[in-house]
Amino acid sequence: MDDAQVHAGDIVRVSRSGDACVIEGIAERKNLLRRPPVANVDQAIVVTAITQPPLDLVYIDRLLIQLEYEEIQGVLCINKQDVEDEEEISKVLSIYSAAGYQCVVTSAVTGYGLDKLGELFRGKVTVFAGQSGVGKSKLISAFMGVNLLTGDLSQGVRGRHTTKWVSLIRTPGDGYVADTPGFSRLDLVDIEPYGLSLLYPEFREHAMSCHFPRCLHKTETRCMVLEALNRGEISQERYHNYLMFLEELTERARRRYE
Repeated sequence: MDDAQVHAGDIVRVSRSGDACVIEGIAERKNLLRRPPVANVDQAIVVTAITQPPLDLVYIDRLLIQLEYEEIQGVLCINKQDVEDEEEISKVLSIYSAAGYQCVVTSAVTGYGLDKLGELFRGKVTVFAGQSGVGKSKLISAFMGVNLLTGDLSQGVRGRHTTKWVSLIRTPGDGYVADTPGFSRLDLVDIEPYGLSLLYPEFREHAMSCHFPRCLHKTETRCMVLEALNRGEISQERYHNYLMFLEELTERARRRYE
């Protein structure tokens, strides 16, 4: 992607000539998502459901790792509260709240939790991510009172991409929300195996205290991450996914240096 191209979320310098404005330059970005192209993102709401579609913790953790790598705050949103089992919702909340993530439960149908969701938007540029069918567009439509699926966006739109629709919509509290269907950078590119644990918030403090500086937290002695796991401070689900991602990254590194 051409970084000189203007994207949704960019802050630009313009010159005016009568009623016309010409973009003269782009201010320095703090980040730029590639798929979809959105600049200067503060946080990402990772939307999931429990059964419709089925919960995919691997998908969620891949997204959260990428967000940590991009230094974008991740927030977990469990949608479809009106049709999902409360006990199952609580189980997922316990995993990610213990990992240090802010969590919110919503229903685009009943409006449950939309007030809490709205508070997260204040003063920030926010993108939505998640599997197809979890209700990303419906959530924003319910909150903003617009229909994103039909393009009913006449007010407060900042930035539009001509080949893949990305729009930033102004929210109460001077924030902007992007509806970003197809958020798809899930291949963990550019991450080295030894750096993976630092992208797990609940691993970081423990990993810095491991006996071996390049500890992978698998079978090493005096590994503080494994000790935290045994004490129940790190979830088995998150650790299992960590090992799977670590194997993926290790194999990629091996192929790169063959």
